[in-house]
Amino acid sequence: MEPQVAIVSGALFGLLGCVAPAALFERALRGRPGATLASGLAAVIVSFLTLTVVLLVVYTATNTGFLEFGCALVAAFLLFWGIEAIRAWRAANGRAPHRGEG
Repeated sequence: MEPQVAIVSGALFGLLGCVAPAALFERALRGRPGATLASGLAAVIVSFLTLTVVLLVVYTATNTGFLEFGCALVAAFLLFWGIEAIRAWRAANGRAPHRGEG
């Protein structure tokens, strides 16, 4: 796998792993019902399984570019949740979200 392809696809799959918990996070941030402990645990399990299966598939398909893919996957995942943590901190401290944040 070419390094550029590995980095871009790793970042995209890292964001894919954020979808289930992010949907629940947005629901909780906006105060909508349905954000329970059980649904949070289920979202984390789905995210973990998604990322694990993606890494396993890429590792078995090709060894070239696996390091770049894995680093991009983790970096995108952590960057996304770093931004969401800032939004949660602002919401917890009573600050209004920026425009475009929902």
